[in-house]
Amino acid sequence: MALDPIIVGIVGLFLVGMLAIGVWATRETKSTADFLIAGKRFGIWAVAFSAFASIMSGFGFIGGPGLFYQGGYAFLWIAIAAPLAFPISWFVLGKKMRLMAEVREILTIPDAAYARYNSDAVRGLTAVSVLLGVISYLAVQLKAMGFVLSEIIGTSQIVALLIAVGVIAIYTVGGGMIAGVTTDLIQGVVMVIGSIVVFAITLNYGGGLTQMSQDIAVNDPTFAGAFGSFPVMLVLCWYFLFTIGNSGQPHMAHKLYMVRDVKLLKWGAPIAGLSYFASSLMMLGIGISVRAGVETGTLSSLGSPDAAAPFFLTNFTPPVIAGLVFAAALGAIMSTSDAFINIGAANMARDIPESLGYEFSTDRQELWAHRIAAASIIVGSLLLAFYAQILVGLLGVVGWALFASAIVPILGIGLNWSGASKEGAVAAVAVSLVLNLGLAVAGEFAGFSLPNSVVIGAFTLVVSSITLIVVSYVTSSSAGTDIASDIRRVVTS
Repeated sequence: MALDPIIVGIVGLFLVGMLAIGVWATRETKSTADFLIAGKRFGIWAVAFSAFASIMSGFGFIGGPGLFYQGGYAFLWIAIAAPLAFPISWFVLGKKMRLMAEVREILTIPDAAYARYNSDAVRGLTAVSVLLGVISYLAVQLKAMGFVLSEIIGTSQIVALLIAVGVIAIYTVGGGMIAGVTTDLIQGVVMVIGSIVVFAITLNYGGGLTQMSQDIAVNDPTFAGAFGSFPVMLVLCWYFLFTIGNSGQPHMAHKLYMVRDVKLLKWGAPIAGLSYFASSLMMLGIGISVRAGVETGTLSSLGSPDAAAPFFLTNFTPPVIAGLVFAAALGAIMSTSDAFINIGAANMARDIPESLGYEFSTDRQELWAHRIAAASIIVGSLLLAFYAQILVGLLGVVGWALFASAIVPILGIGLNWSGASKEGAVAAVAVSLVLNLGLAVAGEFAGFSLPNSVVIGAFTLVVSSITLIVVSYVTSSSAGTDIASDIRRVVTS
């Protein structure tokens, strides 16, 4: 059953607007650099909002309220971590990534890895790691899109998903990152405003945070504790993975190439961090207020934690506000999806072929190869979307972990330590791939889990970082000579 016509109309206008931007951006996209890094044409507000909107994703806007509903205040640690994660990322990678794009033709994360280590093996392994993470993470985003849009228009998830994918395909395949960053800016503004308004509504509904905290503790006092109903180690691992692992997210790091003026980068971290924090308020308000209603018997228990946001928006907010926030939820998912589609396309059409020694003869050929690859990424992820049965929020952590444990060591450490060797980089990425995939398979088919609620992603991030350092020290004699002089100046700056 479809929602209020006002909600449907607002979301419909939002989708039409995204299509219009896609048509415009397709006309503006004339080169591979336009497609991948928007021709370095954007100011810091656009790039910072794009970075925060990409990180927010369906994981935050849909999975976030579900995790607050499921476990109480435990997920608040992630909302607190996000504003801190952006300054860390900007400090560790921001200036160096942008400077590398000044001295070399660097358009992708594997491009940066190759420039730093002068190794096709590092480029190829990095591209494979990112591509695997993109496909798995994108499948989750597409599933979230189908879930949200089906709640709005009252149709099956597969029909809703096809509509949403049709819109996103038009503006990403044609307009690349020019479309991506432009739509992200609009989506980010809607997210922040909608989140603040809905948070105020949840406080009014639940009688304030103090009252809601007392209500969720009626039957289980742990819900109102600092770690909620989740194990302490689990929450601390999440905090570590999201704070440090943010630097390894390609959909965030890739945006650092796009700033028009490198001097503007210093303003990106506070803009992105504070915007994420503001958009996290909705997660907290909806999750805790709905949980409080369930614990006190005012509301019936939800069939799925992921239903917390749609349930509250449709029943307790004015249609105009609900429409804007549903549009923001779709925007959060789309902003991450368009980034993943373009990043995955670059892996397929540029990074992996170049690591094997193949290069396109003309830029026009490469641009079309990226567009074909983008369409292939969409189709492949669409086929996987309905096989993801885990909560949207929790499954998002898996994709996040694969990116973090591969990229944080080789770039987060490697761009700040000239002693990192190509052998160390190869070993770190290989360990990341083997551990993440191996432990995921073991968990799925053998029920394996790490002891004491240790999160796999946090574990693999630590192990791969140690691997880079140890192997680099063993092979340190060649580490310094492997760095080109122009890249050395960036690393030591």
